[in-house]
Amino acid sequence: MKNVFHKFAGLLPGCGACAVACAALLSGCGEPSFKIKGEIYGAEDKSLVLEKSDFYGRWVAIDSTRVSSNGNFSISRPAPAAPEIFRLALGDRYIYLPIDSVETVTVTSSLKDYGSQYTLTGSANAEAMAAFEKDLMALPSDISADSLNSFKRSVFSKYMRDAQGSIVSYYVLTKIIGDKPLFDPQRGDDYKYFAAVATGFKELRPNDPRTRLLEKTSMDAIKRRNSEKGLRMQIEANEISVIDIDLPDEDGKNRKLSEIVGKGKPVVVMFTLLTHPDSPAANIELSKLYSSMGGNVEFYQVSLDPDQYAWREAARNLPWITVFDNAGQYSEAARSYNVGDIPTFFVYDRNGELKARANNLQELRRELTSN
Repeated sequence: MKNVFHKFAGLLPGCGACAVACAALLSGCGEPSFKIKGEIYGAEDKSLVLEKSDFYGRWVAIDSTRVSSNGNFSISRPAPAAPEIFRLALGDRYIYLPIDSVETVTVTSSLKDYGSQYTLTGSANAEAMAAFEKDLMALPSDISADSLNSFKRSVFSKYMRDAQGSIVSYYVLTKIIGDKPLFDPQRGDDYKYFAAVATGFKELRPNDPRTRLLEKTSMDAIKRRNSEKGLRMQIEANEISVIDIDLPDEDGKNRKLSEIVGKGKPVVVMFTLLTHPDSPAANIELSKLYSSMGGNVEFYQVSLDPDQYAWREAARNLPWITVFDNAGQYSEAARSYNVGDIPTFFVYDRNGELKARANNLQELRRELTSN
């Protein structure tokens, strides 16, 4: 059996940014650069200062410009070698901007409302950062602990869980409100958010210094937590709870992953192509493994096949749950699990914690039989 059925270019993060960067390099127009432009109503002749953040949160002025008589401004800078956070300062008020490479980000605001009411356009990351800041500003100053935890779960879901190593997820995770961090790895279960973001950075940005910082922060917090509770460290957390999937089986009935996870049995989530020539042999081996567990494991197989009819015929006799994702290589479920190669397996333990990722049957068998 081949370990890799197919590699989806559409699921490999960063390809779009690379393509844009390459296009800029090949254009012959000089050094690749990004641009921040826009209009600040009522701020004519005011100075705007562009500052860059390092991964310790320190801000350094790198450029400045003046708003023109019609309220417009523009700053161009060499494209960063890796994604960076910048902020545009007007006096002691700031608008934060993420820059991946050679994009143009447009800022619209006014002198009166600068830093509190503004729009960012030009990149998905910029729009996400503006939306996060808007959510943050709407947070009441006397928010209760329960409401704050609910807010953090919402923020994680909206801006970090599917961000796949985005600089925005790092920014959100390290945001300081007043003199306190929004996410504190030494408080409650916040360490899980750090572990989740660290996993994305480790897979997609292994050489980014933020990756090492996130990994150390999350692992130190996990060790401290387990030490305090007298528990041995069992997992390297990479998600807050089950990453749910809700797709139809071969009979057209929707089957939710969350309905079987955390119900006392380990659950294996599989991303496969059932109509691939290697699949029959793979399914024989999977059936042997499934049978050897004596009913003490659940399989949930997500098929990304292009032909639904052929998939249904192949799935009909399998003894476990098999669902069909008609989005294929553009599957949201596959993106949520950061799947690049097929097949890929994920193992939830009997308590519903996502504990392991396996890239082939040998690794999967080892994970299931080691506990």
